[in-house]
Amino acid sequence: MTDNLNILEKANNLLPFMVSIRRKIHENPELGMEEYETAELICEHLDKMGIKYRSGVGKTGIAGLIEGKAGKGKCIGLRADMDALPLPEQKSVPYASKRPGIMHACGHDGHVAMLLGAAGILEDLKEEFPGSVKLVFQPAEECIGGAIPMIKDGVMENPSVDSMIAIHMDSGSKSGVMLLLGGPCHAAQNDFEITVTGKGGHAAVPHKSVDTILIASKIVVELHHIVSRHIDPLEPAVLTVGIIEGGTKSNIIPDRVFLKGTIRYLNDKVGEELRYWLEKISKGTAEMSGGECSVKFIPGYIVGVNDENFTEKIWNYLEGFLPEGYLKREKHPMMGSEDFSYFASKVPSVFMGLGGRGEGEETAYPHHHPKFDFDEKAMAHGSAVLARVAVEFLNENF
Repeated sequence: MTDNLNILEKANNLLPFMVSIRRKIHENPELGMEEYETAELICEHLDKMGIKYRSGVGKTGIAGLIEGKAGKGKCIGLRADMDALPLPEQKSVPYASKRPGIMHACGHDGHVAMLLGAAGILEDLKEEFPGSVKLVFQPAEECIGGAIPMIKDGVMENPSVDSMIAIHMDSGSKSGVMLLLGGPCHAAQNDFEITVTGKGGHAAVPHKSVDTILIASKIVVELHHIVSRHIDPLEPAVLTVGIIEGGTKSNIIPDRVFLKGTIRYLNDKVGEELRYWLEKISKGTAEMSGGECSVKFIPGYIVGVNDENFTEKIWNYLEGFLPEGYLKREKHPMMGSEDFSYFASKVPSVFMGLGGRGEGEETAYPHHHPKFDFDEKAMAHGSAVLARVAVEFLNENF
């Protein structure tokens, strides 16, 4: 192992730089596929580092390239997502969002800062490894998914990427702790839309109507029996209804109600069962009450799988590298979804967690909360791990 390169020291020295980058992005958040200013900031700093790159990859993505000491060798991709969420910020900090209704509530601002920090370290160490490092700044993870557009636009080519890694802030874990899990790590996700139709009318004479509010209520209750009564209890599965829309006035029975929700699973067979029962129960419940309904499924992200062999290699790269107690194994996969899964479906990849919870309650809020924040000191470990894994991977079996 390359124990004499002072990667942790370099990362700690770069922490003020990463904090400044993170805060600038946090103040100026941009939604998916609209990350033009964020991309411009990234390009500005890649230019300062002398790192070549291609912008506009998959619309707003950037692919940087650091070439090592030898012309030939492997290529590892390091990915950071960079989009914000449509969420009004509620915390009072000097770097709070300046854009109403948009904030970084999932740590992507920190992911970009860490990858730029790692880029600085790797550019400084490029005579210490063969092959190349591809820096993948990805748009739109929170919405339509930027991984597939980047893949279609050739981000995995010239040179061909052999493996990829990504780090994501974990608001529930101690600041600076790296978390690893082999095998399935993120759930697949499909959204669904249900439109219930009936017969509208006056609320005072409900017997002359077909009450879509009542039918929709029954459907919601029945859907939440699917996981407990139709899915193997040893198989992780989630079904959640997140939107109910219908009605215009308290004394009007509407002729239409709209429901929207999501299903999550780690096994594609379970996904098939969830979709089958969701449609069957929705339509049956509506028909039983004299109404009708249509069900539409919207494809989402696939199951994210960490390559078992690569996970163990990374564990070996990091064991003894980080301070004692700062490398841990995750116990369970997350039921959240991640479009890094599309990179992982192309090459052996690993998605890692980085604890971001500090001492105070200001970093105790979960992802997607309007007061979400993280301990910025954790970024030193994140950037160091990105650089360490890249150097070790490229030097292995060369």
